Amino acid sequence: MRTCMATVSLGGSLEEKIDAIAAAGFDGIELLDDDLRKSALSASECARRCADLGLSIDLYQPFRRAEGVSGREFRDVLSRFERELEVMHEVGCDSILVVSNTDDDADGSRDRSVEQLAALGDNAVEHGMTVMFEALAWGTHISTVVDAWEVLREADHPGLELVVDTFHLVSRGEGADTVDALPHGSVGFFQLADAPWKSMELKQWSRGHRCFPGEGEMNLLAPIASVLAGGYRGPLSLEIFNPGYRERPAHEVARAGAEALHRIVAALEDTATPAGDVSAWVSR
Repeated sequence: MRTCMATVSLGGSLEEKIDAIAAAGFDGIELLDDDLRKSALSASECARRCADLGLSIDLYQPFRRAEGVSGREFRDVLSRFERELEVMHEVGCDSILVVSNTDDDADGSRDRSVEQLAALGDNAVEHGMTVMFEALAWGTHISTVVDAWEVLREADHPGLELVVDTFHLVSRGEGADTVDALPHGSVGFFQLADAPWKSMELKQWSRGHRCFPGEGEMNLLAPIASVLAGGYRGPLSLEIFNPGYRERPAHEVARAGAEALHRIVAALEDTATPAGDVSAWVSR
């Protein structure tokens, strides 16, 4: 299985992040839009740098306030989305992470969310791209994997796929049983993050205390095995929000992330999970 690391996990310039991720042996990156905007690299230069280092750009992220908005505002959403798709063309990425609305004024109509996400899916497909939809744990109306899957199931759109992030999954009390209940092949993108247990607001917990798998207190083995057993064959991606990590040298943190993936693979093999042969997760 291919491995991936989100650029938000590291400190430094985008160039330094790309170099560190490649040197640590990852196969691809999740590209943070703000990293690209602040970089001296253009989108096409970023694409060339990644290609020269053997890295794919597996996900462009995030696109916010995409659903649960008024019809008037949604016209602006579509305009913003089109601009992001143009950037993705330049950077050579065909998947965009769309996250659930977290604002207080989000419309709770499930039908509206279904309709608006389907419209984004239409636009994405026209450009040969895919929307990867993720429920943020602090989403106003869509905050769990079950919520996100229900929206996608109702939309029934070829341009929409489900993202599972272990932090969002476990922090909301979901787990392997949640993943097992999904139809085979439902997960389009899989992100890993651990964390120590904290009694605090979910967003603060997520943005300040994530860590590499096995370095926190969440039981991730069963959810990971369930995602793999459910037919997932995309990259296994580390998305770590942690200010302390970003203060350390990017190469050091990227190496630590790669080592954490090796350890989680070994643990899965030792527990004889139903995930099958996981030795190919780390390809280098």
